[in-house]
Amino acid sequence: MALALVLPLGLVAGEAGAKSIFERTQEDQGVSAFKNGNYKRARIWLSTDETADKPLSWFYLGRMYEEGLGGFEIDIRRAERLYHRAAEQGIVEAMLAIADIHARGAAGLRPNFSVARAWLERAADAGNKRAMLLLAQDYAGANGLPPDYYRARIWFEQAADAQMAEAMAGLASLYRNGQGIDVNMVEALKWYRLAVKYGHAESAGPESLLSRVLDPAQVRDAEQRALEWEILTGKVPDPNAPPPADGKAEKAK
Repeated sequence: MALALVLPLGLVAGEAGAKSIFERTQEDQGVSAFKNGNYKRARIWLSTDETADKPLSWFYLGRMYEEGLGGFEIDIRRAERLYHRAAEQGIVEAMLAIADIHARGAAGLRPNFSVARAWLERAADAGNKRAMLLLAQDYAGANGLPPDYYRARIWFEQAADAQMAEAMAGLASLYRNGQGIDVNMVEALKWYRLAVKYGHAESAGPESLLSRVLDPAQVRDAEQRALEWEILTGKVPDPNAPPPADGKAEKAK
């Protein structure tokens, strides 16, 4: 099963924040036009002399060539060349786009999951949480390559730390099925509960099932482990932590 990458238009590294019209560069205006669906205007701004050496412009022009936007004819190979230029300059979404092209086998190319994995690795190493999740799924066997459940668990854990609920469900599955680790139903329930809490609706069924078949002590253990993980990763405050020093000072006054 090929990886399906959906590139969110508003979450590209390097995009300009809120600026006045007088502060915005031609690249800013091109990106803004693209996000607003004005692809012909985006093409004009992203193709100027000023933006010719801007990696983010290369990425968006690649998007336009890949999808046939702004008057461009679809040209996957040209899109990939632009993505490569952007990726080599650190644009993480360009790395994901290259991985997607090779996973899908676009432009008449045969799928090359090894190349796709290599680019996912680069994006994940750069801290992209979506790449971490996709890489974990890849190592868990999503693309037909020999699974490496140890690496899958590492990347699922990192993606879970970044609050990716689907990664929490992936960890639950590894523990439930004993893939690369001993079967541990308490850990599986912990991760299913966290996955549900953080928005993975599909985990509700297995979470309910394990809650019924495990004994009450195991269910409480899973609840405690989930809370400890949330505290450790800063998702919730530690209820047993002492108040901050300034808080004490305020009370003393």
